[in-house]
Amino acid sequence: AITSRSFSANKYLVDELRSRYTNITLNNSGKTLVGADLLEFLDGQNKVIVGLENFDKNLIDQLPELKVISKFGVGLNNIDLESMKGNAISLGFQPGTNKQSVAELALMHMFIALRKAPSSKEDISNNIWSQSKGHELFGKSIGIIGFGNIGQRLAELLEPFKCKIIFYDGVEFSKEDLVTKFPSRSEDFINSLQQSSLNEVLKEVDIVSIHIPLLEETQNLISTDELACLKKDARIINTSRGDLINENDLTNHLDKNKDFYAGLDVFDPEPPNKDSKILKFKNVVLTPHSAAYTEECLSKMSMYCAENINNFFNNNPNISLLINKEIYS
Repeated sequence: AITSRSFSANKYLVDELRSRYTNITLNNSGKTLVGADLLEFLDGQNKVIVGLENFDKNLIDQLPELKVISKFGVGLNNIDLESMKGNAISLGFQPGTNKQSVAELALMHMFIALRKAPSSKEDISNNIWSQSKGHELFGKSIGIIGFGNIGQRLAELLEPFKCKIIFYDGVEFSKEDLVTKFPSRSEDFINSLQQSSLNEVLKEVDIVSIHIPLLEETQNLISTDELACLKKDARIINTSRGDLINENDLTNHLDKNKDFYAGLDVFDPEPPNKDSKILKFKNVVLTPHSAAYTEECLSKMSMYCAENINNFFNNNPNISLLINKEIYS
């Protein structure tokens, strides 16, 4: 069963899956399945490709025939991993499949925020030829919160701009670790990378980009106190999960600091309510949780989903049940 709407709507991916399996159930409803609809859709299935649907304990406990969940994407906050373990369900998961697409969107948000592109469009539409000054990316200090696959790829994309990269991560990186992570990069690039505490990163940088998973300990990681650490004209980019930033605190900060800027691809809830305060600010650019929505990324993620299921039912030892932080190592 394929619960993901985007996977189900992609003819190429579905054809590829049909070449491997004879019994496929697609989610052609055009909506994210929830509650009784999701349970009915999954009844009797032993393999499922999951998108954004919420697989909590209550749902998992009602699916006794389910043997493997293959994740379409890399965020696992919508799946109760402990319930999977308790029900002997294995997880197909491939970290890093979206790193290029997400890192590129984060970079795009940086350019837009620095040059205030959206407000320029509004001015021109209203016959205002403001030519307001922006900033170059070259030489800026960039804070990367979460230095996993996406954070590391973003650092690589920033190399030509000679930025100072200061990153925060729960894992300590030695210089030898960085050399191993970036074997083809110059010594100057390695030396441009600096690890620091969250507050120190926020205090020093011109732009901060968030790339950590949503876990219990990272929810509302960026709230009033953390926002207060940032420069008055800083830019904050979030392409990870909406709950990582306290949206109410962010809107208050945007309201008080007109030179502050936010680029958001993720929200809580999604989509945001039409009366959400975040929609009313000129110093905000929004994209609809589309960081991984490129043809290249979707194709790669889909093929991994199919391969993960194949590996499990062929007793391939490369697929295993991964729990909590081990997934992000």
